[in-house]
Amino acid sequence: MTCPLGTESITYTPGLKLPALPPAPPNPSVSLSSTGTLAACVSLDLHHTSGTITFSGGGPLTCLGGNSSGSGRVTWANPGTTPSDFAFTGGVSVRPDGVTVLVLTGSVTAGDFTGAAVVNTIVLASTDLTACLTPAGLTTSSGPITLTLASP
Repeated sequence: MTCPLGTESITYTPGLKLPALPPAPPNPSVSLSSTGTLAACVSLDLHHTSGTITFSGGGPLTCLGGNSSGSGRVTWANPGTTPSDFAFTGGVSVRPDGVTVLVLTGSVTAGDFTGAAVVNTIVLASTDLTACLTPAGLTTSSGPITLTLASP
């Protein structure tokens, strides 16, 4: 199943900053939480066509990258479905074209699609890199997402 049309908004606490110049101390642990919508999910299963997604976690993150782990939930909009809970590890990276991308991978731990692999790709289109230079850092970002669930 693939849900190619969605949006996601992520909050970072404390805000993301640019890493210090070498020698740099370890990246600070940053908590993240997110909410989003999924639409136009495509599969042979017509009972899971849209919904909402939330996740939270944390890890050593900066404006230029890092890793995180945590858990999340997809709540399907269709009647008779059960939310899909998942665990993830993820990484933030800046691609060669300058676009920041967050990729979460893991598996569904409970609910519909238990055991399925999860890949959630979020293009952080509204990343304001100038906020990385402020004392508060970058505290929010958002952009389009694609969620894929694959049978084990």
